[in-house]
Amino acid sequence: MKRILILFAFAALLVSCAKDKDTKEVLPAWLTERIAADEEVINSNSQSGLDLGAWLQYTYKDSICFEYHNLLMSSLPKVYNSEGLEIIFTTAEYAEYQKGKCCKKFVWKGKSYYED
Repeated sequence: MKRILILFAFAALLVSCAKDKDTKEVLPAWLTERIAADEEVINSNSQSGLDLGAWLQYTYKDSICFEYHNLLMSSLPKVYNSEGLEIIFTTAEYAEYQKGKCCKKFVWKGKSYYED
């Protein structure tokens, strides 16, 4: 019985450590650079409005896309594929993306960003 409890405790420790591990997926370099640049602007100019922004990740047709939302100007959020190329909102691809995207996940939020 003691061995079973030790094995169970060890398994629970492994599972909890896996959750504590940085679960943040590796972001594309272009997005990491963009976020770093935005944070730099936020730190130097608190009135920039970038702290009202957020980057979200969605899955679409077995690929990853990213949307930039800013509460001041995001009626049509900018959408980028994983390579950093913008999907233009006037194209059919943008409309299809909006219908077929799933699995919303925040990858970065400004300190003043809030969801409605």
